[in-house]
Amino acid sequence: MSILIIGAGGHAKVAADILQRCGQPVRGYVDDDAALWGQTRLGLPVLGGIDTYAQHAAQSFVMGIGGNAMRRALAARVGLSVHWRQAIHPSAIIAPSTHLGVGVLVAAGAIINPDAVIGDFAIINTGASVDHDCVIGAYAHIAPGAALAGGVQVGEGTLIGIGARVIPYKRIGAWAVIGAGAVVVRHVPDSVTAMGVPARWTTE
Repeated sequence: MSILIIGAGGHAKVAADILQRCGQPVRGYVDDDAALWGQTRLGLPVLGGIDTYAQHAAQSFVMGIGGNAMRRALAARVGLSVHWRQAIHPSAIIAPSTHLGVGVLVAAGAIINPDAVIGDFAIINTGASVDHDCVIGAYAHIAPGAALAGGVQVGEGTLIGIGARVIPYKRIGAWAVIGAGAVVVRHVPDSVTAMGVPARWTTE
């Protein structure tokens, strides 16, 4: 079953590497940047624009877009009638009781502990840790090295930045940004950017 990757940037290469390590047959990439067409990434061709996806004899698709809003837009554009695959690096540690949504990517060295829920098209990036009973919203991104303690809730489309920390049972709203290295010690509302130790946001 050949796989087509949506996107051809850096995150798409991460997705391709995961699939190759898992021995999955990858047809190539599609991307709307015409300057990339005909180029190769990890030995795989960039075949054309995203709207050409149906022309490339792929049986399933992997989301290769790192930006949360763009990932949501492209998931809607391609639609849920196609077969979206997960991309799970073989070195990731995922508890059997974890629920992984459609199109999720889990990168190298990530850890997801029991009864966590990972929403559709979310990214658990390199070396990130998601502990027991966390709920990660659709299109969220837990960036490399971030660590969520047990019971944390992360809203749709939120970015938890590189190396950020969240203490147990805190709620982070939708489409928020937690800056790199921040330490979240209280609930965070929707659509704010929180930075620092402890994390504060611009409405304060």
